[in-house]
Amino acid sequence: MFGDPLTGPFVQPGEYRVTLSQRVGGVVTDLSAPAAFKVVADPQSGLTTADCTARWQFDEKLQALRRDIGGSIEQASVATTRVKAVTKALDATPAAPRALHDRVRALERQLDGILVALRGDRTLGSRSGPQPIAISERVNTISAELRSTLGRPTQTHEEQYQIALDLFGPQRSALRQAIDVDLPAIERELERLGAPYAARH
Repeated sequence: MFGDPLTGPFVQPGEYRVTLSQRVGGVVTDLSAPAAFKVVADPQSGLTTADCTARWQFDEKLQALRRDIGGSIEQASVATTRVKAVTKALDATPAAPRALHDRVRALERQLDGILVALRGDRTLGSRSGPQPIAISERVNTISAELRSTLGRPTQTHEEQYQIALDLFGPQRSALRQAIDVDLPAIERELERLGAPYAARH
């Protein structure tokens, strides 16, 4: 309820048009003709056009990174569910070699590690133990701090964004390898071995 939603950045000063619509039963109906309005910067804020542009550009890339991280967390969670189904089917497949068991459990550990890097260690956090800053926590903290100002991002914000971006890259690549290559290969092998249906996708 009190989380920071994936809202878009503040618009830059300028002229805009808006139309009010409603959607009922999947049908969208316009309720008004387009209306024009103007957004202006608070003259007492001291913000320049360059300040507004810099803020917009930073907000755009920050929100894009937050979307990518959120999507990766969802994908890793779904993949973890698939791996658990594979593990269950594997345990019910006598013909499965030990090497395949090892591959599946290694993949499960890898996905767990990716989720910890992206969203933090929930088990450790529940015990009030110290834990590394998660990648999502870095970008969400920046977003929360910028909600209270219209000014440029600080140097700290820029640095934290870059750290998050650098940390996220390898995790995203590892996740793509796990989802697109490793897990499908394991599922095909289980299919060949005649594993229970729960493991097939």
